[in-house]
Amino acid sequence: MLPCRTILIVTSLLVWCSTSAQHPNREKINRLEALLPTTQGMHRVDCLNALSEEYWWPPKVLPDSISCWAIPAHNEALRLGYTSGIATAIMHLGVAELYRKNFRTAENYLRQALPVFENRNNGREVGWCNLWLGQTLYGENNFKDAIACYIKSSPLLRKSGDGEGEGKVYAWMSFLYEAIGDYDSSFYYCNKSLQIREKMSDEVCIAGALVNMGHLYKAAGAFDDAIGYYKKGWQYASTHDFNVRTTNWNNMHEAIGTVYRLKDMLDSSVYYIHQAIQIDPENQLTYVSFGETLLAENKYDSALTIFLPPIEHYRKENDNWDLMRLLLDVAEAYEGKKKEATALQYAAEGFSLAKSANIKPYMIQGYLLLSKIYNHLKENDRAYFFMQQYISLKDSVSNKQFLWRLTNYKKQADFNAQLERIASLDKDNKILDKDNRIKEEKLKRAIMLKWTLIIGLLIALMSGTFIFRNLTLKRKNENLEHQRKQSELKLTAAELEMQALRAQMNPHFIFNCLSSINSFILKSETQSASDYLTKFSRLIRMVLTNSNKSFIPLEDELDMLRLYLDMERLRFKNAFDYNIVFENTIDSSNILVPPLLLQPFAENAIWHGLMHKEGHGTLNIALSTENDILNCVITDNGVGRDKAAQLKSKSANQRKSMGLQITAERLALLNKDLSEQTHFTIEDVVDSDGKVAGTQVILKLHVRSLIDAYA
Repeated sequence: MLPCRTILIVTSLLVWCSTSAQHPNREKINRLEALLPTTQGMHRVDCLNALSEEYWWPPKVLPDSISCWAIPAHNEALRLGYTSGIATAIMHLGVAELYRKNFRTAENYLRQALPVFENRNNGREVGWCNLWLGQTLYGENNFKDAIACYIKSSPLLRKSGDGEGEGKVYAWMSFLYEAIGDYDSSFYYCNKSLQIREKMSDEVCIAGALVNMGHLYKAAGAFDDAIGYYKKGWQYASTHDFNVRTTNWNNMHEAIGTVYRLKDMLDSSVYYIHQAIQIDPENQLTYVSFGETLLAENKYDSALTIFLPPIEHYRKENDNWDLMRLLLDVAEAYEGKKKEATALQYAAEGFSLAKSANIKPYMIQGYLLLSKIYNHLKENDRAYFFMQQYISLKDSVSNKQFLWRLTNYKKQADFNAQLERIASLDKDNKILDKDNRIKEEKLKRAIMLKWTLIIGLLIALMSGTFIFRNLTLKRKNENLEHQRKQSELKLTAAELEMQALRAQMNPHFIFNCLSSINSFILKSETQSASDYLTKFSRLIRMVLTNSNKSFIPLEDELDMLRLYLDMERLRFKNAFDYNIVFENTIDSSNILVPPLLLQPFAENAIWHGLMHKEGHGTLNIALSTENDILNCVITDNGVGRDKAAQLKSKSANQRKSMGLQITAERLALLNKDLSEQTHFTIEDVVDSDGKVAGTQVILKLHVRSLIDAYA
């Protein structure tokens, strides 16, 4: 029986090599992806379709890579009404479904696209669409229509100068004819595929041609020649530094293992198939080959643990090729275990699939297996019938004629001559590559020198920038330090000036108090003088305590103010009353104010306003805080500013020139050098009749807390 268990593997390497040197072209993909954002309309559709085409056949096809570009191309072409773009995108979607093994869906897509290409008389697109449709029909086991599509495709691709597509057509035709047992035709198209490769000077495909010839010799039963070609292909690939750890080279190891199993050299078979598993442990079919070697060793149970699990998967995937292979393997295992009923069930299903697809190698295997099973079941008539069918079909394959053709071709050495010509071209290409590499090295050195100069210039510029920046920062820091020192000097000068003003304020205040005591003594009011002196001593103690402080708590300031106002009321025989109120919540112990800040305003109100008033006087001092501002409103019901100015008493002039003048200067210094928001205004109080009813001082002072003082 001819070995056809690995028919799917037999020419997969050939198909890959007919195109893999060109796709996916990463450089072209990068160019297209860079171009895509700049394109619009039909040009954008063409760019998307070109990107989709680049993913047609990598070593491991990813259908999603095809679809992710074909879907937006299709949508954009529909929007534009771009017929050719629509058809091309539909063809790409069909290719993606083909690789997903959704053959019916793929066929529908491709049959939609084909008439559009034919109407537009686009030979290349018609050729490719027929090629993909042929592969889809092949996947559906419709070999007759698949061959018809291939025959239509090849002249169109040849006429359009597409050697890549033409080589693929011949490779798949060789694949198909080998599958149905027509080895003469398979060899013919294999040779035509090799001629295409010769023109393309494809290194990878030279190795592929060697391996494919090994497949054909294996199919003819010339196992030693098959192994020889396999090893030549492997040696060529290794010599040319191909990435041999790929699925296709893994298939070659599996093929060698299969040949050794057919030669009944099971240890060697196990060795090579184990190598294939190590290269690609995810390839399920490699494990199936290992199970077939176990089957040859009569290890039926071990083989069944490999054969049975994937059967349902292949049924769901509609993969009849691998399914019929597994079904027949399982049948052989159960037949070996003497479980004829179970074996018959699997053998009948596998044989039915092979017969419906007219796959003669599997049909031969099925006839022989059914004959054995019925013989064990003592159904001699059926056993005899299937044996006759087995002998008849086997003879019809004309194995001897095919082997003679291969042997005659081998003697003429045409095949080897073709390989030598390709190798010669390969050598010439290597010489060219060497010259190109020398030129590239010179170019690289020139580019390196250029970049060295550029980098050196950049480093010099960066160094200069860094030095200039450091010098600038140094000068800036020096200026900031100078400004800081100047600010400190100004602050010190302001503090000294404030101290001088406080030094002026204290004697002024003490002089006024002593004048009042002297007045009591002259009037022989000893008790009043005594009370006044007592209050005065307390006030002096507080003044002396706070004289060296820039700021004191508001609470202490108000205590001093109350003592002063009590002394003045005593002096003027209680001629006025005073009130100090908080209009909202104020923490007087936490708020800081300059010492003796409020006293001059109260003194001014008494001496200029209340002293000249007829009747009882009132002095109101209201304090409140709002938005970090301390508001102090000092209101009296005295004679007002105009009347006071008319009286022009000498003492009043002196008090005005001393008390308020010093206070104004102190507030000006606070605003200028201590960044305080402090000011005051003096205005008349007018009653409902429009007459002056007193004077009002409004003092606003930025709230300064103990926390700020110690921060």
